[in-house]
Amino acid sequence: MRLFYNTHRKIFYSFFFLLFLGTGLANAQTFTFTYEDACVPSPACAEDGTSFKEDENSTATSWAWNFGDGGTGDVRNPLHSYKTAGPYTVTLIRTFANGSQTTESQQINIGEVPPPFQQWKSDTTICPNTSLVLDPYPNGAPEGAKYIWYPKGDTTQTLEVDSSGCYSVEVIMPNGCKLQDRVNVKICMEPANQEGAKWFFGGNAGLDFSSSPPAPITDGKVNTPEGSSSIANSKGVLQFYSDGIRIYNRDNEEMQCAFSGTCEPLKGSPSSTQSVLIVPQPTCKGCEYLFNVFTTTEIEGSKFLTKSVVDMRLNFGKGEIIEQNTTLQQPTTERIAAVQNKRDSTYWVISHDYGTNKFRIFHATTGGLTETSSPELGMAHDSPNEGEGYMKFSAADSTGARQLAVIIPGPPTNYVELFNFNDSTGVLTYNKTIDLGPAPPTAYGIEFSPSGEKMYVSFQGEGSSKSYLKQFDLTFSDSLIVESAIVIDSSATEKYGALQIAPDGKIYMAIEGSDYLASIGEPERNSVSAIEYEKEGVNLGGKKSQLGLPSMVQDFTQEASGPGFSADGFCTNEPTNFEAGPICDPLKDNMYIWDFGDGNGGSSQEAKISHTYTQPGSYIVSLSQSNACTSIVTKDTIVIYETPPQINLGPDKDTCGAYVPLDMGVNAEIYEWYNRGRIIGRSKTIRITATGRYLAVAYNGPDADCFSIDTIEVTLRKPPPFSIGPDTTMCRDSSILITAPGLTWREFLWNTGEDTRSITVRQPGTYFVQVKNGNDCYNYDTLQVAELPSPILRLAPEYYICVPDGGSTILDANGIGVIKYEWPHSNETTQAVTVNKEGVYTVLATNEEGCVARQSTSVLDQCEPRFFIPDAFTPDGDGKNENLDVFGAYYINYSIRIYNRWGEVIYATTSIEDKWDGTYKGVKVQPGVYPYVVSYEAQYFPERNPVVLRGSVMVIR
Repeated sequence: MRLFYNTHRKIFYSFFFLLFLGTGLANAQTFTFTYEDACVPSPACAEDGTSFKEDENSTATSWAWNFGDGGTGDVRNPLHSYKTAGPYTVTLIRTFANGSQTTESQQINIGEVPPPFQQWKSDTTICPNTSLVLDPYPNGAPEGAKYIWYPKGDTTQTLEVDSSGCYSVEVIMPNGCKLQDRVNVKICMEPANQEGAKWFFGGNAGLDFSSSPPAPITDGKVNTPEGSSSIANSKGVLQFYSDGIRIYNRDNEEMQCAFSGTCEPLKGSPSSTQSVLIVPQPTCKGCEYLFNVFTTTEIEGSKFLTKSVVDMRLNFGKGEIIEQNTTLQQPTTERIAAVQNKRDSTYWVISHDYGTNKFRIFHATTGGLTETSSPELGMAHDSPNEGEGYMKFSAADSTGARQLAVIIPGPPTNYVELFNFNDSTGVLTYNKTIDLGPAPPTAYGIEFSPSGEKMYVSFQGEGSSKSYLKQFDLTFSDSLIVESAIVIDSSATEKYGALQIAPDGKIYMAIEGSDYLASIGEPERNSVSAIEYEKEGVNLGGKKSQLGLPSMVQDFTQEASGPGFSADGFCTNEPTNFEAGPICDPLKDNMYIWDFGDGNGGSSQEAKISHTYTQPGSYIVSLSQSNACTSIVTKDTIVIYETPPQINLGPDKDTCGAYVPLDMGVNAEIYEWYNRGRIIGRSKTIRITATGRYLAVAYNGPDADCFSIDTIEVTLRKPPPFSIGPDTTMCRDSSILITAPGLTWREFLWNTGEDTRSITVRQPGTYFVQVKNGNDCYNYDTLQVAELPSPILRLAPEYYICVPDGGSTILDANGIGVIKYEWPHSNETTQAVTVNKEGVYTVLATNEEGCVARQSTSVLDQCEPRFFIPDAFTPDGDGKNENLDVFGAYYINYSIRIYNRWGEVIYATTSIEDKWDGTYKGVKVQPGVYPYVVSYEAQYFPERNPVVLRGSVMVIR
């Protein structure tokens, strides 16, 4: 059904009160129809035509119109478009309730509309501090034409403008026929495309994205837990906003109804996920001043999808509501989303029915709002929890294709369904369903990165489950999308809400009760650190976030393009494509001068240019661009990654063996092996164990864009069986022999590099052997050798005895973990043994595992020095004990010095055979005590320091 709401041209009449008029009066009265806009319609405006209106007093119950050009109609007040100007006879046959009829004919003259505007542009840009003269007929105007300019009502043929905005002119000919067109004027370097710059949400919170970083708005009137919406003009000036119940104008006043003053509340709900969405209503060749306000009620309520209409021409540009709460569908879910088709400046609006899998697709064109289709796709939304959760569009690609994502919350399971949508045709098709895991936590918000390659989903915790924010990479295969998801943030105490991309290119997340919105600064990147996530991303100026963020036409939240450049392709030896953004679109730049940072550059009048880097690294790229208004130099750093060398897997292989080893043979950051579309390996080498076609890919770069690739066909015939035997063990510090059995195997290659049938293994580990027979068949087997602990022995390296003295020593093995000892020299089985001969002695020790340890020690004949020095002697001439006899053995470098009480040396010698006779210089010393110092070194231990003995001897006479 076509819905018209250009009310000043299409007046609807109620006929119900006519039922109360007497049908007998009908035939006695004469009725006359009227008409207006008797002109050939403009081809660009589908809704233009001549409107016919039945006499308001007519009591007819049916109508048969003949418009005189072959066209007919059967409604009370038809609209008919004539293709050519001229006179036409229009006939109306009325039929009344009693079956009687009357016929009325009128001749009308259809006039020509004014001629098309000359040299007219729909968009233009002027330099700051300059003006532009707008003239629909610079080459000569039609005679008698009159003019009305929007927005101020000027009536001159020309209009001089020096500020940005939408300007339209309506040309009226003497025959009353009209033609209208518009032009959007931009000021060079003045921000544009800021329809999504003003946000109002949560607890009287708001953000203004006209500045960077966004500034808090603290005087908003919205206080709602979930859905809201707002709209600004292209310069970022607020027009109005809503919470789905009330609409507030730019002065934060509640908007009034045009014809009745105070309005009824809209049909949105505070607890509806997407309670309200504001979408412009295109007008034919005029500036946008009509806006559709769509609302959804909460899923536990009446489930209405309704539409109201705001006319911004009213109330001195503050707007008034001209239509309220028109029901479009019931029952509906809480979801609604919209996009702009930039090819014709129309809008698509999509909702989803409750209880089924049916979408509703509405198209807002210059002809009104029409429901174009209701495709049944994906899952049915037939439980209250499935009717909640966000629905979002991605940005469109160059062809107008984009994705639509629908969150379907659990319990028991959370899903997101992805659909493909075409801006030009309005066709929605199913893509895939992604299982997001059990609920709780419950999936709620969703948003795409600007490229549409990354998808972010928020999950609300409940009870013991946490809230999560996750990133999903949609470039991965279906099986890897969920497996490779990155957890950006989680909380056991906070509830995460809506996700919304903003004009600054960042994605913001609502956190219930927070003074901040969380932000994702680089949503295209691939790791938690790289995306620049901040939980306190932007301060709300003392206001509080709740769960919702504003719903907007997706195109209004895209980051505006401007001067500078973008680059794509960051691999060596492959083109890197640069594209300059215009300084002031659509004002054409005169010249682009490039410096690629590697000593090369170029200049062109084209915005696109390619350059190939031969070496990896960081390069500072400079772009100088100019136009009639200004010139700008932009510099940015790009990183070029090395493209891996060409992989060469060699010719296809036909082998008899258990496997075929393949090696990419190149160095790269990432390796992947594929077979039948599935990844089967992620290392540089792989063993192929089945016949098939194999693909090898080596990648470099953070997005794995730089790659080398090769394929190989492998035919693998089954070889004879082969086994080394079961895994085995060996004792520490021992060895075992491993042998490859089977007489048919003639060639051997072990992973140790040996090529013999048997190898001696002295270390635990994995041992692998490849064998080959006379028919060139290969096989292999692997043996694991584990290590058993050996006993620990702690004999000293050397022991000492003095054989001449009949000495002996104890040899103590002092073992750990030993259950048995054996001393081969004596067959003793004790831990310690006593020996009295020099020689080498060995002990064997066995533990519970049966491992034997052997340790040897040397017993050396090395006597310790010994001395005897008498305490006294009697040099009294009786022939007994006349000398000081010092006895010693096993020493060298002997010396003795004897002192008197004054410290004077009175006797010294270096020979033990010399004896002191108690004299000093031939004179007998007095009886008494005389100190001595004896020094010597050990005969068998020359490494020791000299030994000094101090004592005294008594001379007795």
